[in-house]
Amino acid sequence: MTIWIRKDFSKNQRINKSISLRFRPQHWRLLQWKNNGARKERKEDTCYDLNIYFLGIFFSYTNWNY
Repeated sequence: MTIWIRKDFSKNQRINKSISLRFRPQHWRLLQWKNNGARKERKEDTCYDLNIYFLGIFFSYTNWNY
């Protein structure tokens, strides 16, 4: 299941985010979190990703306008 959050304030100001929740029973032993290391100071990063895997439940958050 993925939820998209999109809001346009003006031509240059937008909010685009997505939140995803999945269940994968074959990965029930997996316990980790990771992100893509995006920083606002670096211009090559255009989105921020965060992934959390906990006992078969996968949670993902993406900010597309980072």
